[in-house]
Amino acid sequence: MKIVHVVRQFHPSVGGLEDVVCELARSQVAGGHHTRVVTLNRIFGNKELLPARDVLDGIEVVRVPFRGSARYPLAFGAIRHIGDADIVHVHGIDFLFDYLAWTAPIHRSRLVASTHGGFFHTPYASAIKRIYFPTVTRASLSRYAGVVAVSAADEEMFRTIRSKGLSLIENGVDIERYAGAGSVTPRMAMVAIGRFSTNKRLDRLIEFFAALHQRHSAWRLKIAGRPADLTAEDVISLARAAGIQDAVEVIVSPTKEDIRNVMGDCSIIVSASEYEGFGLTAVEGLSAGLMPVLNDISPFRKLIEKTGVGVVLDLSDPNHSAVEFSRWWPKIERDYSVYREAAIASAAEYAWHRVGGAYEELYRSVLGISVRSILDVPVGAMTAPEAVQLLDHRVQNDEAAKVFFANAHTLNHAIRDKGARQALQRAIVFNDGVGVDLASRLLFGRRFPDNLNGTDFIPTYLKKTRHRYRIFLLGSRPGVAERAAARLSEIAPQHVMAGCHHGYFDAAMTDEILERIRGSRSDILLVAMGNPQQELWLTENIAKTGCKLGIGVGALFDFLAGEVPRAPEWMRKARLEWAYRMFQEPGRLWQRYLVGVPVFLVHVGKQWIAGPRVVNTRPHAAKAAE
Repeated sequence: MKIVHVVRQFHPSVGGLEDVVCELARSQVAGGHHTRVVTLNRIFGNKELLPARDVLDGIEVVRVPFRGSARYPLAFGAIRHIGDADIVHVHGIDFLFDYLAWTAPIHRSRLVASTHGGFFHTPYASAIKRIYFPTVTRASLSRYAGVVAVSAADEEMFRTIRSKGLSLIENGVDIERYAGAGSVTPRMAMVAIGRFSTNKRLDRLIEFFAALHQRHSAWRLKIAGRPADLTAEDVISLARAAGIQDAVEVIVSPTKEDIRNVMGDCSIIVSASEYEGFGLTAVEGLSAGLMPVLNDISPFRKLIEKTGVGVVLDLSDPNHSAVEFSRWWPKIERDYSVYREAAIASAAEYAWHRVGGAYEELYRSVLGISVRSILDVPVGAMTAPEAVQLLDHRVQNDEAAKVFFANAHTLNHAIRDKGARQALQRAIVFNDGVGVDLASRLLFGRRFPDNLNGTDFIPTYLKKTRHRYRIFLLGSRPGVAERAAARLSEIAPQHVMAGCHHGYFDAAMTDEILERIRGSRSDILLVAMGNPQQELWLTENIAKTGCKLGIGVGALFDFLAGEVPRAPEWMRKARLEWAYRMFQEPGRLWQRYLVGVPVFLVHVGKQWIAGPRVVNTRPHAAKAAE
């Protein structure tokens, strides 16, 4: 895959965003992808021009000139370096984000964006930002096939202007860089790492530390970072004004080895920042075995809640925070080794190989390689042999799954019914019919590899699978399931038809039927109740049956039992079976096909205009199917 990352600042610039893009690109190079970074040709605040082209750890780096301010740098040349990409991944909400959105009809690249906090980390032009975000930013987002919130706070903020196609992939961290670097014994020393900038609120950090030092004079504070809108002398002056200069050490422009050494003398990593998109430095501290002490802002609260290690304090109230810290620290000190190990273990979830895998999954979804999002439902894009292999793999690995078939009628229900939509999102879904094929061509530029309708695929799967199954049939009118089971036994005699029951039962009989299915010791449960009843029933009950696969099969039993005739072979090959069925049952089906399909295509057109090509989900946190 050819991946182009677009970001305003990159190596040799140093910062959280630069590190994220660099580590993501490195993980992609390691995964065999061709990776390029398009960035600006000067570091903000420095007039020295950087090389126009460079290579960093296998990453191709292209730097383009820009004009204007660092807050909104105009770099029109970026468009010249993205045309050969499969995916263009834009980082941050700035000119480059807007520019590539507006020029999408020209470059025609598939765009993905990562939010990185938007542009709300400084109070500068806050009134304009509040207007710009729900207008211009919203409009630009419509050109992005996938949008990634890099923190729960970003997800909450961006969901107000992008309700579909928003995924949460929290930033990765190089957890090997400082792995285990923190002190192995409790020490009354804390370290703050990051730029010397006003939004890091070093003034509040020093006020908090002064209040703590007054209570426990053995505490020491180390501040390591690079000057930004504050100089090292500014930081020292803050410590001097608080009367704690002898207890504070400022390390200017530290190397990685310098930071490891500093961490080795500390037990606490501390941050008073009033804005963080994610909290990368705090996770680096966790990987070192340091206990996070963090200002009470949303990203930090969520990090502490998720990892269960550390404490959040309102550092705008230094005296109260010092009291709270003094109550918390003795507990850590008593069981320090336990907390240290927990900190290191909690950082593993943020390893780049995991995060890189989540992004690759997202890219593949955006491109429609293995799954295609149609009306917020992930529909598998594979051949029949690949689908057989997928289900066999799930069974072999003892991973229970629900399997559904999505046609235009099914997806129309999913638009109106949140429960039906969620049922499809939590299942393996195969494509069925010409309507979803048209949607695929509009949204992804190509049709599905095969038409995997349940009527044809279920007999194919039972013939081709390498497993031998016990199968229970549930649904249709009395007697139909039994005749369908007999026909399946002829088609695939290696399997055992373990039981049947009609679908005309009320809720009071559900427990009795579930007991009957469990007693049959079936591996596969075929449910024919129509849409969306079969999807909802399986979602609610499959775990209670003991079956490995629960499959919603629609009218399969009626076809197998001879209750409904199949269209001639030539009509099936021409994808016209829908017309044959409508003429067989016009009173029941004319509205589904003559009204439902156009309505479906209107909704698909809206998705095309709005931009999303991924399901609204958290790809790194959940499997495609439960």
